[in-house]
Amino acid sequence: MEAILRSSGPQDLETHVAHRAAMFRDMDMGDEEGIRRMAGAFRERLRTWMALGEAHGWIAELGGRPVGGALLFLKESLPVPHLPVNVRGYLANVYVEPPCRGQGLARRLAEAAIACSREHGLPVLELHASLASEPLFQSLGFMPTSEYRLVLDPGVAVPRQWRDRR
Repeated sequence: MEAILRSSGPQDLETHVAHRAAMFRDMDMGDEEGIRRMAGAFRERLRTWMALGEAHGWIAELGGRPVGGALLFLKESLPVPHLPVNVRGYLANVYVEPPCRGQGLARRLAEAAIACSREHGLPVLELHASLASEPLFQSLGFMPTSEYRLVLDPGVAVPRQWRDRR
């Protein structure tokens, strides 16, 4: 049975929240308390962004059950001389449940977001890739950039995701 991709809406809010929590668990980023805190804050922000049209989403369903999803955010950025507009796309929450991986669903979800970005006339689409997903995104034309982070709070546990990049 082939998975069906469909646009998501407010009725899919909890699915996107659950996928985000599962994604961070898979990457071993944060403890359960932190994931619960993140999920609550994300739920409220995503609800608003969806209502304002600042977020577009997709769900991959298998047998009517959601097994994956992705979100595209339209985010305002600082103006730069090499881009004609200061709105960029930000691809997030590209997630597929472990038993359904390896079937091209993440690629299909990302391609839907890329197509939507083009339809909106966005000049740039950005994302933060997990170590495991880097080959997929590079095959779609994404390139590593010069982004760095400075962790100012000594109480913040620096996840492996941030350390093992170069």
